[in-house]
Amino acid sequence: MIVDDGYISFVVWCREEANPFFSTITDVIDRFVEVPPEDPDAPDAFRFAAPGKLAGILEKGGAKNVIERNLNFEIKASISFEQFWQLRTEMSETLRAKMARLSPAQLPTIKQTVADAAQKYFASGTMSFPAEALIVTGRKSAK
Repeated sequence: MIVDDGYISFVVWCREEANPFFSTITDVIDRFVEVPPEDPDAPDAFRFAAPGKLAGILEKGGAKNVIERNLNFEIKASISFEQFWQLRTEMSETLRAKMARLSPAQLPTIKQTVADAAQKYFASGTMSFPAEALIVTGRKSAK
């Protein structure tokens, strides 16, 4: 909802492929579990990733001067792959649900496959993932 005579701004994730912090693990797990097609309007981290989707909602809601910009940045931290694995597998309910469908015997293979895929993001003991978000702003005037 946009109030009269005000500004509104959102920052949302761009497509999952542009955000390997999220996709590195899920891409591997999705090879091992059957993944039903996702509803593009399901409430997840990438719900508004498609260019123009959130901007269109704001315009439909009466916002003017809607602007959408890309923000490219890095997700950096002095953490190891093991810490990243723990962080990601604990922070995502969707990822936890997929992992629950795996057998315990599959986990070491999956974790090693993810470690191999993520190796390029862990140079010199520092995690550094490229990331991309959308900044969407608009204004609604009482006049």
